[in-house]
Amino acid sequence: MSKKNKMVKAMVNGVWDIFQKDQLQPGTAVFSFRSGLYETLRTKNYQPVFLDLHLDRLLRSAESIKLKPYFKREKIKQMVNQVIRDFDKPEQRIRILLVPEKVIVYARSLNLNHSIYKGVSTITIPAIRKDPHIKTTNYHVCLNAYKKAIEKDCFDAILLDEAGQVFEGSRSNIFWIYNDKLYTRESGVLPGITRQIVLKKSPFKLSFSTLNSLDFCRLDELFLTNSGSGIIPVVKVNNSHIGKGMPGPITIQLMKLYESWMAH
Repeated sequence: MSKKNKMVKAMVNGVWDIFQKDQLQPGTAVFSFRSGLYETLRTKNYQPVFLDLHLDRLLRSAESIKLKPYFKREKIKQMVNQVIRDFDKPEQRIRILLVPEKVIVYARSLNLNHSIYKGVSTITIPAIRKDPHIKTTNYHVCLNAYKKAIEKDCFDAILLDEAGQVFEGSRSNIFWIYNDKLYTRESGVLPGITRQIVLKKSPFKLSFSTLNSLDFCRLDELFLTNSGSGIIPVVKVNNSHIGKGMPGPITIQLMKLYESWMAH
């Protein structure tokens, strides 16, 4: 990859600047900022998806760690929309970084691989996010887990505690279906925006429960949610096939519904 491709144009406090890619990636050794928060969202035809929900979470998290935003909500929203307009792709991945005395917004191509909606493989990793209730830039645990998943040609890594309890993906939330009932963890996980949408809008009755890594082989369906990719069916975890090894009917129906939810 050329040096040019590693450079990112970002808006910092309303002014354009240029960074190396890893300088803006939480969890890397060269991340330019000691502490802070981040949000990642996508666009659809140049429109930000669930932007208000992302800003709600960002500002709520900032308050919880006593990080005073440099700009008020509407100014951050203006920056996001300006970055979107400046980028030449209709489907974008937008990152908002909130660090002391700075708000940084930049865009990259979403580059969705639509084959993931036919089902992905995942691995399990013994690791737990330190502050699951906020998206902190102290991200090295999740980034390392995700890198291990990529090395195994997997979509994501599922994080487990020492007892083998399933919590979340390194960059996703987790739902599962057993005996035609939909489940997810109630607590101890990131309050993901796509997760919130599923919790609020799913036509299928949803219950809170826990899942052990030994139980993957008993599940009918399993799916991940994140803001970039939406709802992603999982057909394999480590060596265990999920259900019939293909996306199940409840997951497929939710995937179709999510497309309409993004438009409202």
